[in-house]
Amino acid sequence: MAKIGRNDPCYCGSGKKYKQCHMKEDQAKEKQVRAVKDAARYVRRDLLKFGREERFSEAFAQALPLYWNGLYEFDNAEEMSMDEAFRFIDWFTFDYDLGDGRYLIQIYAEERYPDLSSAQQQLVDDWKDAPPASAYELLSYEGQQLKLRDYFTGEEVEIYESGGRGIVEVGEVIMGRLVPVVDHLEFSVAPAYLPADEIGDLRETMETAEKAYLAVHPEATHEEFMRNKNYLITYHALAQAEAKDRPPVARLDSNRPDKKTQSIARQMKRFKR
Repeated sequence: MAKIGRNDPCYCGSGKKYKQCHMKEDQAKEKQVRAVKDAARYVRRDLLKFGREERFSEAFAQALPLYWNGLYEFDNAEEMSMDEAFRFIDWFTFDYDLGDGRYLIQIYAEERYPDLSSAQQQLVDDWKDAPPASAYELLSYEGQQLKLRDYFTGEEVEIYESGGRGIVEVGEVIMGRLVPVVDHLEFSVAPAYLPADEIGDLRETMETAEKAYLAVHPEATHEEFMRNKNYLITYHALAQAEAKDRPPVARLDSNRPDKKTQSIARQMKRFKR
């Protein structure tokens, strides 16, 4: 909708000037949207800081090689690119069992909740129940609105992505976590993607893994399986990169653009075993 002047006719067709009709209501909505977006930025940063606290260092060191299939470990964590670091921390926050059946996002909610604003609290309430990271086929797009289909369940969703589809083509697969922000879904951090010629047997691989998981945990849901085993999607992507003779991770890329260690990775290195 084009910006309406205060003295222009209101868009609702009432015949009144905008300032005498919907202007105050729209301004209140815009203020609420800004508050939620600001809350999302704050919570994302605060979760990163929270996850790097010393008490989580042992779990962090154990989770790194699990997520990266041994291509990153504690001793070379600082070599992750910024995007790799964010994706790992996101998985560590939402999907990694800290050993007592709890996840870092739940501990964050319990401990930080009283110090958060109402908008931040609402966001944390929504995010602590966010589904596990998954893979989504791009069905269509229009600007920043993407229509996706869960690659394993077939569920279709519409999301907002500030960068639009980027280089992803229809039919290709985006890997990430969807979280609610304001009145829409978006990816929690910048997602990764699988081009058409690297999707391969991803569906069959995950179906086989789920059958094996259900043989041990017959009462488990698909969501529980994904929460525990979605790192296998990353394994698939890493293997596909190697098969295409590409460096699977940034530290193995001699031509990586970020030669200098990223600040977030440097902070990770301070953990002691």
